[in-house]
Amino acid sequence: MAGVLTSEQKDVVAASHGGSGNVDQKTLIRALVRLKWILWKRSYRKNVGKIIGAVIGGLYAVGGLFGLVMAMIGATVWSVEGGSMPLIVMGLGAAATLLWLLLPALAFGLDDTLDARLFATFPRTAKELQPGLFLSSLISGSALATFVAILIVTGFEVLWLVLFWPGIVWGLLTLLALLPANVAGFAICLLLPRAWFAHSATRASSRKGRELGGILSLLLLMAVAYGFSLIGQSMDVTLVEQLSDILPKAITVLAWTPFGAAFAIPMDLAAGALLAAIARALITAATIVLLVLWWRRSLHAAMTSALVGDASSGTQKVRALVPRWMPSNALGAAVGRSLRYWRRDTRYYAALGILPVVIIFLGALGVIVPEQRIMSTAMIVFMLGVSSISLANEIGFDGPAGWVNISTGMKARPNLLGRVIAQAVIMLPIVLIIGVGLPLLFGWPHVVPLVVSGALGMTLSGWGVSMIVCVFLPYPSSAPGTNPMKDKSASNANALLAMAIASFGVFVPQLPAIGLAVWGIIAANQVVMLVAGAVSVLGGLAMLLIGLKIGSVRLERAYPDLFQKVSAFV
Repeated sequence: MAGVLTSEQKDVVAASHGGSGNVDQKTLIRALVRLKWILWKRSYRKNVGKIIGAVIGGLYAVGGLFGLVMAMIGATVWSVEGGSMPLIVMGLGAAATLLWLLLPALAFGLDDTLDARLFATFPRTAKELQPGLFLSSLISGSALATFVAILIVTGFEVLWLVLFWPGIVWGLLTLLALLPANVAGFAICLLLPRAWFAHSATRASSRKGRELGGILSLLLLMAVAYGFSLIGQSMDVTLVEQLSDILPKAITVLAWTPFGAAFAIPMDLAAGALLAAIARALITAATIVLLVLWWRRSLHAAMTSALVGDASSGTQKVRALVPRWMPSNALGAAVGRSLRYWRRDTRYYAALGILPVVIIFLGALGVIVPEQRIMSTAMIVFMLGVSSISLANEIGFDGPAGWVNISTGMKARPNLLGRVIAQAVIMLPIVLIIGVGLPLLFGWPHVVPLVVSGALGMTLSGWGVSMIVCVFLPYPSSAPGTNPMKDKSASNANALLAMAIASFGVFVPQLPAIGLAVWGIIAANQVVMLVAGAVSVLGGLAMLLIGLKIGSVRLERAYPDLFQKVSAFV
């Protein structure tokens, strides 16, 4: 086995197994940094999606850095006596640190390549691994962009000091503290995800808890983004003035927290506030020490748990596979199995969890901006329909577990129909509640039948097209029991094609109903709107029956081939 290792891999293995008596700390650090560099380069090989994403991300980063330069020029040169410079520096520093805290919690686009559990069998302590793991964290696009941004800010801080020299003593103290303070802030940015990832890998944080944490973090981020959008939609002059008063106070408070204390130290010295600078220096030092200790303890726990094993926490209550309200046949078994998926598999309720956030945002937008109510209603109906295409990769989600369906000889039609019924149990109450509640909220009771039937028709259409797509274009997904945020479908052509076809296919059966609905709304004709709703439901039902027919025929003929294909994804 050793004969096929590269020279870099041999160095890493030697450094990891050599023990403290044979390999010194510097060699171990170099080996870990080299390993991270090799893995980082190889992650882009033959991965067109990741390369495209990196290029797009790089363009955004360049644009952001250009905007930072413009903002710093304004704060340094154009502001009266440079008065806005301290506030901007502290605000940017706190925002960057908070972003680095959110990135690992969201757990997509950023992963721990050098997972602590990979070193569990090596005779190295967590303390010995920490320096190499910390320096290897510099090898990432996020770290590079943050480092360049800090260099830009540091350069403009020096320029600001030259233009608005506070005096020999305070000027020299500021210059001496400037680089160490900004480096300390950068170190906190890097330590936060390292400590979080190590903690996530420990047995103290259960697998399902980590999965739910990633989903909830994503939903929280979406809620915050939509909240800012709603604020922007409703913003007037008075609100702008209020924000201009609140924002400086918020930045001042953050500057006394671990997120912004380091970047505020030079600004305190430039203002002659020595005690404040000392206090913030103590906060920064304590933050770094506590993060290092937390990281070290989590590393040790993660490596220990990797050797002992991650026992399942808690017990699952044993329930009958077939629900009581379903017949005890293949269809009932398929429904029961799918309902268990929806209850236990985070990949399913990750897709479903986004729906309430979007619907609440669109409903709130219609309340805040009455002119947007027609658009909000149409978008909510569309979202309800699109949510049904979460079944478009059902065969891919099965993975190797699809062998059970083949070995038991389950017919394709109950196999597919059971999945639809299981989602209908969850989705139809949501469609009914939103279809009735939204028009009443907007003061449009006369459009309740149209919204309910339109949403139902779109949902039926989505199920129909999903039955076709899932058996012709299954694509890779995150493996069962893993973080759904680390999905492998972003770089897969089948995934892009499947989602494009499914999203487009939802509309095709609904085109006549959409035309009638527009006519009925413009003409305020209740009869035409009722006809539009009926056409929507009939079109969706026809699409569902056609999709079940085509999907069943395809699955009966090609299930072994599809099984072999999706098994290779995992």
